Amino acid sequence: YELDEIQRRVVQHFKDVPADPRIGNVAADANGAEVGVTNLQPYGLPFHPASLGKVYRILPVRHHHTLTLTWQMPPVGPHWRTKPADYLAHLIGHEASGSILSELKRRGWAMGLTAGTGEDGESDASTHALFSLQISLSKRGMGCWEDAVKVVYTYIGMLKFHFLEGHEGNDGEKVEGLAPWIHDELKSIAELSYRYADEGDVTDIVEDVAENMAPWYGLPEERVLDGDALLFDDVVDNETVKGLLFGHLIPENMRVDLMSSLFGRDEDVGDSSLQGEEEKKEEAEDDGTVEVMDVDVDENANIDDGEGPPLFDREKAGPPSIEPRFDTKFWVEEISKDTIQLWSDAAKPRLPPCDLTLDLPPKNPYIPLKFDLKPLPADDSEHPLLNCSVKVCVRVGKKKSWFPASVTKHRTEKSAHRLSLSYEDEGEKWHALDSPESYAKFEGEDEPLEAGHEGSFDGGRVKFRVTAVPREGEGIVFRYGDSGRDDDVADGAAFPPVPPPAPASRLPLLVRDAGSFKFWHLQDRKFKRPSADLRIKFECEGMNDSALNQACMALFCKLCADALAETCYLASVCELGSSLYP
Repeated sequence: YELDEIQRRVVQHFKDVPADPRIGNVAADANGAEVGVTNLQPYGLPFHPASLGKVYRILPVRHHHTLTLTWQMPPVGPHWRTKPADYLAHLIGHEASGSILSELKRRGWAMGLTAGTGEDGESDASTHALFSLQISLSKRGMGCWEDAVKVVYTYIGMLKFHFLEGHEGNDGEKVEGLAPWIHDELKSIAELSYRYADEGDVTDIVEDVAENMAPWYGLPEERVLDGDALLFDDVVDNETVKGLLFGHLIPENMRVDLMSSLFGRDEDVGDSSLQGEEEKKEEAEDDGTVEVMDVDVDENANIDDGEGPPLFDREKAGPPSIEPRFDTKFWVEEISKDTIQLWSDAAKPRLPPCDLTLDLPPKNPYIPLKFDLKPLPADDSEHPLLNCSVKVCVRVGKKKSWFPASVTKHRTEKSAHRLSLSYEDEGEKWHALDSPESYAKFEGEDEPLEAGHEGSFDGGRVKFRVTAVPREGEGIVFRYGDSGRDDDVADGAAFPPVPPPAPASRLPLLVRDAGSFKFWHLQDRKFKRPSADLRIKFECEGMNDSALNQACMALFCKLCADALAETCYLASVCELGSSLYP
């Protein structure tokens, strides 16, 4: 839509929304900025004390095992400059060597882990924040979930120890806090991710900006675009980090959700609004069971991991409770005081025992320091006219005629700028551009080159007019340059002109050929970002000979990805992705 049409629709649909925010009063945050105060803030943190110290065993719809630990804490919005919750999420949720996930995987208890405050209104609100640690457990891990929680608190205790140990400040005195390089890495990664982020969906961008403009976030106008993404202080907010680490990430402030298909699945205990009637009927026919409202006690009713007492006795637990909105079925069980005390002891500030391979994240070797782009070939460099369609006026005998052409290459010879033009008859000719300095203004985004621009070649002997400019990322374009023929193409009455082929300098170049190994390189001219795309293809003889071979190769790729997970994670936080597939 045109801007005027967008404005008309916005006025039409939002004219009744007051211009000023409907908030009774404002207050000053830690930095002195005004933030809105809502009528919900007097309610405080969301979890009732009676809901803490319990484990909620939840029936899933699909087959999986998930342990979720949730801590409630004060709202993190006012700390947008330093983002202390994200700082702790990086430490607790990292996946490299020495991490919680690394230790749980070593024991065969877990396959994945995420940590942090969510972006929805429930997890990040004006009244509170919910810091969650979600662990994808194995079946063995389900039988040891309490020990897995102990590993988590042992790691938190290690963070407390290093925090109190402190580091040497700028004045040479010891100060509390973790090593400064952790914050420096996070700040560099945030700037890198924001600066070179992929182009997002326009609707999502508008929603994010509108949300950032909400007064209770306290973002100044100049920070509504980047205030939720960047770190703005040179040091971490140790006071807030200490308060969260010592005062909120504690067992007494934690809710435990244990969702597992080992307890059964939603359809085992009644009708589920999340599952179609036909799907449920087919599954019932397959396994020969009949759906009833009460729990069916079968051979899986007492879940036993083989290493201790039953994990959960459904018959003893009785019928489940039902959540009123989504009909989610769950059981609630009190966590013993001995278990709470065991976790509290593990969270005390001290180094982990020798049998746990827990440590602070290693320094990330993948954080880039140079962002210079490799120069293009001297005989095929950038220019505003490159890839444009032009119409050229040349003298043929005593008569001047106009011919359509495309600008395919540019090179600089001393002070002369020369352009190669490909004509409709596929002939190519180099021309010297007149007044090349006048095109410097078109190199940025403030004043783009447009169709209709006129210039000259070869000392004024050849005139030209731009008939089409390629869109962003588009290659060489070719237009006839007269309304009749171009209109016929647009109406489908004529075959569109075929652009000239790309020059050899823009095709993949075989760098090395060693028989079984070939290495090709193609320099990017489209995105112009300091990144590379490396693709390696292995020819595996016999891989597609049978379904068994294909399944083994798929399993092999998964095993390789799992073995490389700790290294690949460090690269992934620097926006360096990787994948391995058959």
